[in-house]
Amino acid sequence: MKSLNIVIPCLKEAENLKFLLPQIIEILDSTNVEYEIIIVDSCTPMDDTPDVCSTFQNVTYVNTLGVDNYGSAVKTGIKTISKEFTLFMDADGSHNPKLIPKIMERIGENGICIASRYCLGGKTNDKVTSIFLSKLLNFVYSLILRINCSDWSGSFKMYETKLLKGINLKSENFDIIPEIVFKTTKLNNIKEIREVPYTFDTRVHGKTKRKLKTYLDFFVTLLKLRFS
Repeated sequence: MKSLNIVIPCLKEAENLKFLLPQIIEILDSTNVEYEIIIVDSCTPMDDTPDVCSTFQNVTYVNTLGVDNYGSAVKTGIKTISKEFTLFMDADGSHNPKLIPKIMERIGENGICIASRYCLGGKTNDKVTSIFLSKLLNFVYSLILRINCSDWSGSFKMYETKLLKGINLKSENFDIIPEIVFKTTKLNNIKEIREVPYTFDTRVHGKTKRKLKTYLDFFVTLLKLRFS
């Protein structure tokens, strides 16, 4: 791997970025990989995120294009990326930057590698109800779409950038995550989704953006992908 973009969608995550960005930068500076971290903030800043980003090198701040939602933030990030590979991370501290080198190594020439809470060795510290809904969702997605992936809904995933540039994404919220998995694997005939186990921790500052409607969106998108 020669170069890497890290895309981090944000919405009022300034306090979390203050400790997350230094961790990511320290990890990537220890590698020989050229990198750029892209912070995709809301359409209009709602906190000090622009100021936080301005204090770090190799960090690019952009605002979401279009409507303020997670899907639009991801699409804006994809329009911005230019490096060989792209890693998506959350800004809330739930994704441990120490796992980045393992994902970089594991992806190899495969085109996709995910950090999984549910493969052997993975773990989640989320609420019991969230774990149940998440596991149910992942089981149904794998069953209906016939793609072996233990963690469809988690956003800690790395792709070869050219795969992301070659797909048309329609989802507007967190359901864009499995849409990307499905479309990159199907359109490029990828037979294996490589996985690295990780422990999901709850956010450090702020409130979660995922609500019950998030899971409804996931299942609606599942039907669209299955019958498209």
